[in-house]
Amino acid sequence: MLKLLGSLGILIGCVGLGIDRIGDEKGRISHLQELIRIIRRIQSEVSYGKHTLPEICLILAGTCAAPYRECFRAIYDKAGQEAGSCLEQIWRQELTQCMQNVQLQEEEKEVLRDLPQNLGIQEEKYQAESIGQSADLLIRKCREAEDAYANKSRMIFSLSILSGVFLAILFL
Repeated sequence: MLKLLGSLGILIGCVGLGIDRIGDEKGRISHLQELIRIIRRIQSEVSYGKHTLPEICLILAGTCAAPYRECFRAIYDKAGQEAGSCLEQIWRQELTQCMQNVQLQEEEKEVLRDLPQNLGIQEEKYQAESIGQSADLLIRKCREAEDAYANKSRMIFSLSILSGVFLAILFL
């Protein structure tokens, strides 16, 4: 009886691990969608609103989802307090800290971290165009992740069940 309960526990644990991994993939897609919304908002604020980056951070602090909201608020606060420091450094430091535990690939994180480099150009039209290229890259990554999600989730779930059954049989 104990062996049967142990085997059932192993099977449930493996299935739970698979479900957690599937949730990570779903979380990656939602983070990519949020990054696309953030970059599109920055693009529209630069081209139509003619706002500076600290002002855009204040706007984003009021409209973004949870991990990014606090990050943009911190960027705005530090940019106001440390007038002599470089905004690009503050931006990179805060976003690196913010996206430390986010389920994104490093290349996807770099798109948002490197965004102030695109704002060094004087002409708003070119700034918006450069930001749009970053958004296009993330849109492509998001589509790839969404297309692969169904197949990946089925594969992960099947493998977790099979590995649970294998381990249960092995320990019996």
